[in-house]
Amino acid sequence: MLIESQLAQPWRESATRLGEFLELTADDERCLAVLKLLCRRFGDHGYPGFLKLLLIVGESGSGLGKQRLSQAVALGLRRGDVPSGVLTSWGATRFWTAQQPLHAGMLPGNSMGIAPRRQLDPLAYLTVWFCQRTHRPYLSEPTYRTCVARLVELFNSSSAARQLYPLKIEADLSGIEGAFTRQTRQRLAALADSWKRGLTIDQVAAAATESTSYSGEP
Repeated sequence: MLIESQLAQPWRESATRLGEFLELTADDERCLAVLKLLCRRFGDHGYPGFLKLLLIVGESGSGLGKQRLSQAVALGLRRGDVPSGVLTSWGATRFWTAQQPLHAGMLPGNSMGIAPRRQLDPLAYLTVWFCQRTHRPYLSEPTYRTCVARLVELFNSSSAARQLYPLKIEADLSGIEGAFTRQTRQRLAALADSWKRGLTIDQVAAAATESTSYSGEP
């Protein structure tokens, strides 16, 4: 996700335009629609670019722009419609049967041996990318920890997103078994628990990164 310095300026300009739009738009529906449009424009393999824009807005955007972005994400959380990215998914195909039909969150591989894929929200995407073997090179621990901290800080700009996002993670973990590895589940559970309990941003990121030693105590 890191971009060479000579390429950083176009990303900053794009993030600035997004931030300016968000500042001028009080309609959560419209903000969410624009986020989803941007996400689609990056394509199935470009979701890290979408996350990069969110991170830049979160790091350098105005307080109002960040709040509007987070409110749009909260709306997506309520509707199960958060802008998501695709990663190959460990174990997903075993749950696609006549009794357990395919739903929008699961995209199976086909009979020709293509790896199963799954739609993942920003924090789940980062955690799967960090913990599991996917079609991408593994994400480094420092990058994962930094991205988690910045995204949690960004989503905390909306009280609704701050409340709903941990619940969404917990709901995903209590759903279909096997879509995540044990390590992924541990990290997501630690992230959701520490976030829901109001720990600091650094503590939430540390809990996700060091989940095997996370005790649940503040």
